[in-house]
This record gives sequence, structure tokens and C-alpha cells, in this order.
Amino acid sequence: MAEAKPSNERARLVVLLTVLVIASVVAAVRYFGGGGISSTEAGLAGLEYPARNLPPLEIADSAQEYAAHAESSGNPFAFRAPPTPTPNLTPQPTAIPRPTLPPRPTPTPRIIEVDGRRLPPPPPFNREYIGYLGPQPQLVAAFRKSGQDVTDVEVAMVGDVIDDIYIVRAIRLESVTIGYVGYPVSEDTSVPLSDK
Repeated sequence: MAEAKPSNERARLVVLLTVLVIASVVAAVRYFGGGGISSTEAGLAGLEYPARNLPPLEIADSAQEYAAHAESSGNPFAFRAPPTPTPNLTPQPTAIPRPTLPPRPTPTPRIIEVDGRRLPPPPPFNREYIGYLGPQPQLVAAFRKSGQDVTDVEVAMVGDVIDDIYIVRAIRLESVTIGYVGYPVSEDTSVPLSDK
């Protein structure tokens, strides 16, 4: 094992010397044969720029034109009459007419017939449902009727008639069902619990 180490170092040394010799030979050939390692001087010596017959620059004429344009008709900071505006010759665009909407259909009034008689739609319920009182089988609904200066609270049970118009049909936690005297059950309305 000890003998293998010097032979490895000797092989590395031989390879290194061989690479060094090859690199020095290539550098010497390039330097002495082509005028340098990069040989840029030889390439530049071969370039020629022949002169062409160009007319001389007219500097004097351009200087006079610049002086003529640089002259001002007056002091830029002095008050002068404003220049006349250039008239706008573009025609005004014509307005695009808006499309017309078809007329809304008029709702047909509901016809309520009871025993061959035509009745008008029932009036809206004019009170707010504010809650209920009592045990489950005998609930009592509380209604609030707001006037101009007075707020009245009324109570009614299922089947009671209010103002000779409204009938309390059912009382629930969040709403009551109101019917109308002389109208069928299909016209009953549900009044939700007021959040005020």
C-alpha cells in the first residue's frame, strides 16, 4: 500500500508536465508565427479605410438659418394680445336616440266572488303583531296600532273580530293569520312578528 502512493504521485506529475509542455508549445507557435497570442495586430493591419469624395459640410448656411429662427418678435414675459383661436371644424356628433321601452302591462284587478257577488280586495291589516301571551291552548295575541300621538295595544284570541273587519284565525310564535269578515279563507293573510 505504501508503494502505490509514490507511483500515483509520479503519474500525476507526468500528466501535469505533459499538459504544461503542450500549452507552452501552442503559445510559442501563436506568438512567433501570428504576431501575438490573440493575433489582433495582424488582423488590424489588413484593414484599410479608403477615403471617399464627400462634399464639405455646409456649416455656415445652417448657422444663419438657426440665427433667423432664434430671433423673437418680442419679450416672452411682456403682455401681448392673445393669439386668435383656431376654429374647430369637426362637426358635432349627433345624439343616438335612446330605445323606447314597451309599456308596462297594467295588472288586472283580482275578482273575488262570494255567493255570486263580486267583492273588492280586502283592506290591508293596519296593526303590528308584537307577541303573544298565555299558555299554549289559549294564546292571546298582542297588536299595536300606531296613531298620531297615541299608541294603543290590543289583545285578541283565536276567533275574535277586530274593528268588525279582521278575524284572528291562528296565533303562532312569529306570525298570526288574519282573515276578513265576509271573505273566503283563501283571502287570509299572514302578519309577521314586528321587530320594533
